[in-house]
Amino acid sequence: MAPAPSNGYRILVVDDDLAVLASYRRLLRRAGFEAVTASDPLKVLANGHEGIDLLLLDYCMPGIDGLSLLAELRKRECHAPAILVSACLNEDVAHQARMLGVAKVLEKPVDACALRDYVFDLLPPAVSQPA
Repeated sequence: MAPAPSNGYRILVVDDDLAVLASYRRLLRRAGFEAVTASDPLKVLANGHEGIDLLLLDYCMPGIDGLSLLAELRKRECHAPAILVSACLNEDVAHQARMLGVAKVLEKPVDACALRDYVFDLLPPAVSQPA
């Protein structure tokens, strides 16, 4: 299946599991998004976040967890909406996510159709104006 035409949105996906990262990349590209992926959250901080429209972050990662990464990105004026995914959710993580303005928290394994729908809710397609 060929990728869908780009809708202009760039999504930064950060997950230390390369198989999960590849799966998210395929899903997002098929839905018409540009997926920028990173397996090392510390490199994300070093390389910047310009032009990102949505963050898709894993919570449990070595070096820095997804919420700490998000907090640091927020300090650096990254205001893109965020989706947090995790296999180790608890009430404390959910509370921290709410405090940082995370739009959606999903538990792994993530349902691909549901994830795609949440992304479309946060980044709706541009509406064409009649001529």
